[in-house]
Amino acid sequence: MELPIHTAESAAVQSRPIFEAMNEARGFVPNVYAVYGGLPDAMSGFSGLTAAFGKNRLAPAEREVIQLAVSVSNRCRYCVAGHTAFAPEAELDDAHVIAMRHENDPGDTRLAALARFARKLTTDRGRDCASEYADFLAAGYAPEQALEVIIGVANKTLSNMTANLLQLPLDAAFAPFAWEPDGD
Repeated sequence: MELPIHTAESAAVQSRPIFEAMNEARGFVPNVYAVYGGLPDAMSGFSGLTAAFGKNRLAPAEREVIQLAVSVSNRCRYCVAGHTAFAPEAELDDAHVIAMRHENDPGDTRLAALARFARKLTTDRGRDCASEYADFLAAGYAPEQALEVIIGVANKTLSNMTANLLQLPLDAAFAPFAWEPDGD
């Protein structure tokens, strides 16, 4: 399936403010967003969900752990590369990123519980997560933060599906962090 990867000029007029904001914040519009440029309501919804996930009580490094855990679980080459690129600005330790890229837990007890919870939500869609949820709470997270994790899982699943279906090419900023799932 091929869809255009829009630019600010080719995107629908209503999508252009989102393009401009992303360009200002990141210096580029990631391809996973740019494909939505012709669908203003979808682009608005996707960027709104992303913004909502970014405005919660989880630290930036914790948000990156969720996004990496989901992306690795969904075997999304594009998103794993992207979140590897974003990890340093979130102050997520390189050793944690490397472990997660190899389908292992980060080397921190709290982050490991978070990663396992996010993976279980991803793979089992919220069913049979009692053990991972209990570990998440035991690691010091509040019950309300489980809903924040669910928002992150939903947001990342949307981008993983988009990137996987369309086999999106890596943006230049992500290319140095290309990833192949272990065993593929």
